Amino acid sequence: MQEAFRSFKRHLRDLREGGEPEIHERVDLRAWTALGIGGQADLLIRCRTGDGVQRVIDLFAAHGLGWIVFGAGSRLVPPDRGLRIPVLNLSGNLGLWELDLEGVVAGAGANLAQVCRAAARTGLSGMERFTINSDSVGGAVQAAVSGHLGLGGILDWVDVSRPGLPVQRVRLGERRQDRREAPLDLDLDRRVILRARLQLAGDGLSAIKARIEEAGPKRLRHQPRSTAPFFADPEGERAARLMQNAGCSGMAAGGARVSERSPNQVQASRTARTEHVAELCRRVRQRVFEDSGTTLECALRFVDEEGRAFVP
Repeated sequence: MQEAFRSFKRHLRDLREGGEPEIHERVDLRAWTALGIGGQADLLIRCRTGDGVQRVIDLFAAHGLGWIVFGAGSRLVPPDRGLRIPVLNLSGNLGLWELDLEGVVAGAGANLAQVCRAAARTGLSGMERFTINSDSVGGAVQAAVSGHLGLGGILDWVDVSRPGLPVQRVRLGERRQDRREAPLDLDLDRRVILRARLQLAGDGLSAIKARIEEAGPKRLRHQPRSTAPFFADPEGERAARLMQNAGCSGMAAGGARVSERSPNQVQASRTARTEHVAELCRRVRQRVFEDSGTTLECALRFVDEEGRAFVP
């Protein structure tokens, strides 16, 4: 496997065209994740276009290697030991979006909250509850696949790239706009989300503004070392309300803490480690269950050194 990895890196440098992809070795993941935690990644590859992504994942497949995608790094919690699996980051054209009269087409690397605010300013409704979400669009689509975040209700189509095959546009059709949705029928194994279309509707600016204010504190801004949501909303309820009722505001484990201003936001100090976030997740889940009988699902994605997801 090590020989395959070394061969991959040699071919990757030969693959560069117009400065793409960018190749970074021994990358400190604390600078690439919203919580500022994690060890070193052996290799980080940054792509600005869909063509660049296609060339890189074709090379991954040729060498029998897997990969993990970083968008905004808002939900990902990598291990303190770092990542041995190559990391693929989307930027440039894949971080842009374009509005039309009925929705928005956004690159997978675009910031979901920024897209939401841009849509709201033009009178497009349907994204208000994502105003304080620090995910990338691609990360939000991945969350929707597992039934989190409720984005599935406005997803029209998703473009995905696969090794050795042309870009596939998966049309998701009409879906109900619930906070909690059934998992999307979208297979993301060995695929990379490139862009998505969000189907929105026109509405009055005052009504949109009211729903944005209801979504979270007006002055809340996601500073470095914090991210939200910490937990997904269960059906018919809000995780933030359950956490607040259970007295979770301000709860801490090591360098990780639940925000006192926004109960469903997790904050990390400079001394925070992945194990602290995992322990905090367990403590909050236990306290909410004891208070309300509801088992919360963590909205963060914990991965091991090989990029395999696990539940703390």
